[in-house]
Amino acid sequence: MADAANLLIIGAGGVGAACAHKAAQHAGELGGIVVASRSLHSAEEVAAEVRRMGNLQAGGTLSAAKVDAMDAEAVARLIRETNSGIVLNVASPFCNMTIMDACLATGAHYIDTAVHEVEGRTNEPAPWYANYEWPRRQEFARAGLSAILGCGFDPGAVNAFCAWAAKHRFDEIDSIDIMDVNGGSHGRFFATNFDPETNLREILEDVVYWENGEWQRIPHHSRSREYDFPAVGRQRIFSMGHDEVHSLAVHLQPQRVEFWMGFGEQYLRVFEVLEKLGLLSEEPVDVDGCRIKPLRLLKAVLPDPKSLAPDYSGEVCIGCQIRGRRNGQEGSIFIYSTCDHRACYEEIGSQAISYTTAVPAVAAALLIARGDWNTGRMVNVEQLDPDPFLALMPTLGIDWAVREEAPTTIET
Repeated sequence: MADAANLLIIGAGGVGAACAHKAAQHAGELGGIVVASRSLHSAEEVAAEVRRMGNLQAGGTLSAAKVDAMDAEAVARLIRETNSGIVLNVASPFCNMTIMDACLATGAHYIDTAVHEVEGRTNEPAPWYANYEWPRRQEFARAGLSAILGCGFDPGAVNAFCAWAAKHRFDEIDSIDIMDVNGGSHGRFFATNFDPETNLREILEDVVYWENGEWQRIPHHSRSREYDFPAVGRQRIFSMGHDEVHSLAVHLQPQRVEFWMGFGEQYLRVFEVLEKLGLLSEEPVDVDGCRIKPLRLLKAVLPDPKSLAPDYSGEVCIGCQIRGRRNGQEGSIFIYSTCDHRACYEEIGSQAISYTTAVPAVAAALLIARGDWNTGRMVNVEQLDPDPFLALMPTLGIDWAVREEAPTTIET
């Protein structure tokens, strides 16, 4: 089945919806597209919105299905029923292993956007990919199936930026700082831009980064710096644990790899209160005889990330500050993309966070279908040729640029 181009998108949240829109615009290459979710109604809403906005390429097919992504047999059954050759997993990261199992059982290629997580388990040992995904490498290689891990924007496009720098700009890379700032405003008092359970867990965890051949671990929000970004200006950013650090450190072996994210003062204050009150905990508490996980309760009362899109304005900037040497000369670049919330909403009804995750994921599906990235094995994005991907991304809606910088040391 690996040669079939039909695409199965598992997940109908903000990113799943954005993936459906972008994939539908290229249905001629991707064949029949199916959006599947635990809620059939949610999947049907996504398919209807794609059609309403005119984003289904003429002659393309798009349908909705119901599936429990934690049930490998149910996912495998759906893959067979839809003759899907490529599965794009944008469901909860708790589902990665079951969806992988289904792909291996049916001969479908696999793409995801985040590292696997286990509910209730935090602060996994580094590197994170070695705990669950990488042990499956031999299975995918034996089956001749491609599995592209972490192909959203960060991780994903930023990994391709680093691969481009290693291929075209530096003989040796000394340091990589992945920096992500959302300079937009949605008007809500407090909200997360994607699934609250996933988003708040990753912020709460200890920060893990790579330096001088060792994994370093520090408390969250304990290390910060300022940087002057294109489009969004000077921002304070905080060191944070993130997926791409764990593969880039292994595959590119720089002296240091670290991820940084911008947080506004109000967000930080609210987050601190939630943490101190125990509302970010996954340990169940008794409420009138009912066992409730505080984080699940919080997720239920926070705004749905999809609902933020109509009121979002401003831009995001995500990129990599990479320092290294070429022909003995030190250099530093910032390779980045910007994206406008309003423009994303007008095109596909999405905010820029979902849009920037969806475009690289759909680009990966297209590159598997075309053969450029059909490796027949499990890889992270930096192990692939970045050129076809970075040529394709602007045609899907996200351009990129390189800014030369003075090779200064990091200021924290």
